[in-house]
Amino acid sequence: MSYPWHHEQPEAVVFDMDGTLLNSGDFGVVAITRAFESMIAQGRLPGVDAPPPPQAIREQIGKPPAVFYRELLPDTFQHVHAELHHQTTLHEREFLTTGVGNLFEGTLEVLQALKASGLRLALVSNCSRPYMDCVVEVFGLDRWLEHRDCVGDKSIPGRNKSALVGQALQAMGARRGLMVGDRVHDAEAAQANGLWFVACTYGYGRDEEFASAHARINDIRHLPGLLRQA
Repeated sequence: MSYPWHHEQPEAVVFDMDGTLLNSGDFGVVAITRAFESMIAQGRLPGVDAPPPPQAIREQIGKPPAVFYRELLPDTFQHVHAELHHQTTLHEREFLTTGVGNLFEGTLEVLQALKASGLRLALVSNCSRPYMDCVVEVFGLDRWLEHRDCVGDKSIPGRNKSALVGQALQAMGARRGLMVGDRVHDAEAAQANGLWFVACTYGYGRDEEFASAHARINDIRHLPGLLRQA
């Protein structure tokens, strides 16, 4: 099969993190569930008897923290979203540093192969800085990344994934490339920056979020094969 990048050499690949490189669904759901349980036990969420169901949590993965945690909380508890996020991050760090949280199988080999082929690699996520720093540190991702950035904890006008992807391309001196991700934010970032979009169907997005994808993969290990003819 022919893809557009087979006719115009890509210079860079920009990766999303959760649901693309990091298999955060299982440990992330547990981390948020534990944070809810802790706050319920402390009486911080009166009237809330149980955490949201796992599927409701999974559907939030990939959204900016300022949106992610607010949408999991009832309207009357919007003021504790930062505390919920903080407690979740503590659990996530514990899981990551003890080997409970993992990258998708083959991720490091894919990064190595793409880097060795001369592509510039970047990581851009909607997550918070402490979370990204922990993931990158635990798995040593800076060995392959030329640039990385995240939206962060606070909602700042103009600071979104599309803008950060544009900044990543500028920092790397790249014009042509691919955006690899699993949510609509990745599709939007690709379109905003003139990138080809590769949708990771094994992540947390729904099929309708991939309508603009130039290609779809159900395993990160399939990515090098898509680029081999480039």
